[in-house]
Amino acid sequence: MRISIIGCGNMGGAIASALAASEWEVSVYDKAEEKAIALSEGTSISVLSSLEDANGSGAIILAVKPQVLPSLYERLREVETDLWISIAAGVPLSVLEDHIGRDNVVRFMPNIGAKSRKSVTAIAAGSEVSTEQRDLALSIASAFGSAYFLPESLFPAFIGISGSGIAFYFEMMHQMAMAGVKAGIPYPEALAIARDTAISAAETAKDTGRNAIELETMVCSAAGTTIEGVKALQDGGFASAVMNAVESAASRSIELETKARYGEI
Repeated sequence: MRISIIGCGNMGGAIASALAASEWEVSVYDKAEEKAIALSEGTSISVLSSLEDANGSGAIILAVKPQVLPSLYERLREVETDLWISIAAGVPLSVLEDHIGRDNVVRFMPNIGAKSRKSVTAIAAGSEVSTEQRDLALSIASAFGSAYFLPESLFPAFIGISGSGIAFYFEMMHQMAMAGVKAGIPYPEALAIARDTAISAAETAKDTGRNAIELETMVCSAAGTTIEGVKALQDGGFASAVMNAVESAASRSIELETKARYGEI
């Protein structure tokens, strides 16, 4: 089955590379043809000479920026595919269905982890999407990480904890590394330690299946170092800061979806 990807930016390129590495037949199109050609070099990815050449693909992934989509709608209406997949943040299914003129549409909300095939992707499917089409969507998303079906109404929350939330983890790693620098560890080494500790925490949570509070409690010895650090986080408003960050990203997502519904993006 051929998967065609429209847009070869950071996310579109990462998804194309991951799918090709998983032995999907992948074609790409970008109005800046040099991007598509560069992406295809040394891979099995083929380059489409026009958007219309995606016609007949098993699935088409729209990996262009939300503000670019309106300029493509008229051309997309002339293209047939078994499944439309959009990764455009803030553009709801109703808008996509209306402007593409199809009801076989799903939304993906991946994160930048797609570059290393470790994305966490939310999937929302329209009411007319069949079981087979849902299975296809899941197979595609799983090629570049883990995937979760969610009601579209929960996409803003997902963006807060994953789509945008991955950046919050990067910020945490940076700040922990800077604390290491203050204590005498050079930044590159301190960042590597913070990074590997984040991986260690994630893998431990995944492998044990235990909730975060239980694992945190296990690390906190009575009158020990960890509980002192946890107290410092709480005294510094860590919990509120994290919740506010997630809520702010979610609120911005809702604003963008509202604008998309009214044709403002």
